[in-house]
Amino acid sequence: MHVTILGSGTGIPSVERCSAGYLLETAKINYLIDCGTGVLRQLEKNRTSFSNLDAIFITHTHSDHIGDLTALVHACRLPDLPRTKPLHIYGPGDFIEFFTTIVQPVAKPPTSFPFFVEVAPHEWQRDGLKIKTCNTVHSDRMKSIAYRFENNAKSVVFSGDCDVDDEIIDLAVKTDLFICDCSTLAAGKIPGHLSAKEVGEIAQQAQVKHLVPSHFYPIEGPDSLRAEECAIHYKGTITLAQDFLKITV
Repeated sequence: MHVTILGSGTGIPSVERCSAGYLLETAKINYLIDCGTGVLRQLEKNRTSFSNLDAIFITHTHSDHIGDLTALVHACRLPDLPRTKPLHIYGPGDFIEFFTTIVQPVAKPPTSFPFFVEVAPHEWQRDGLKIKTCNTVHSDRMKSIAYRFENNAKSVVFSGDCDVDDEIIDLAVKTDLFICDCSTLAAGKIPGHLSAKEVGEIAQQAQVKHLVPSHFYPIEGPDSLRAEECAIHYKGTITLAQDFLKITV
């Protein structure tokens, strides 16, 4: 599996970091995890056409995770779009209601190929991958989930936005790659998000093999402080996320 970080930032504008978005690829599939503002352009810069996506996985519906979703659906109605394969968009328990009330009135779903909007199951298989989800602690205004993808005995976990909780630890157990919300340092802890200290603790408890802190809010000082704080508790490999970072699992 190959992961490209399309957006390692948040909803706060940044010239260095796009809002949340990650591309997961195998020889057979192209999956998009979250679709924050600017992610469509990041896909094009990565030379990956939106028309080649096999599925989209939304962690929750805060704008920095779905800001480009309406534009993507609209683009799928492009005349003569070279696509016949189905497109599935998965999300948390309230996602269908969000799609029908917010996205669909602005961008009609495509009719030239099969198109599905679904609540992500707890566990299922598609395209030869095993996919698991868990609920995350983030906001009392909406549901949020994390995803685990397993292929050929390798795994990648995307936490989405979350706080400390046993479910995210269980989902990440012994994963090969853990891309995790690391919004702040411990001194600037935001409820519903993880600090670097907490990320390190979770990664250590879950025995994660490779930790990639992401979803960076601005902090005082260099981003290297996040890695230093994670490393107080986590003794494995740490790579700070940056846009267009590529990792093979």
